[in-house]
Amino acid sequence: MEDLDEESYKKRKLEQVEYRNKKRYSSIFMFVATIFEILETMAIMLVLFIITAFILLKLFNPESAAVQIAFQISTVVIFIGGLVLGFLIYKKVIQWAIKKFHLEDKLLDDVKSHYIKPSKEEREAELKR
Repeated sequence: MEDLDEESYKKRKLEQVEYRNKKRYSSIFMFVATIFEILETMAIMLVLFIITAFILLKLFNPESAAVQIAFQISTVVIFIGGLVLGFLIYKKVIQWAIKKFHLEDKLLDDVKSHYIKPSKEEREAELKR
């Protein structure tokens, strides 16, 4: 009976250590991913803004009222479009990074499930249970 208790104690201790490691790795991963997402979205917005400014100011007369209104409207469109593009690219890059660096076993399940959706076969197998 005492051996069983000691074995279960060791097993629980290993599980707790593994959980704390996964929690730490997940926190670091989410911090780095968030910083990446912010920088990547800002870079996308900057590139879109430069392209739009070049097109509007070089190809058209910059002193006309139409160009100024178009520039103001394009600023809002660039902001919203940059956010949407940033989110989409961020999600794809994070999915790629998780698979490329084999982070599936190092991250908590809720972090993995947020980025990587189960395949159709896995969902069907889960429903059958």
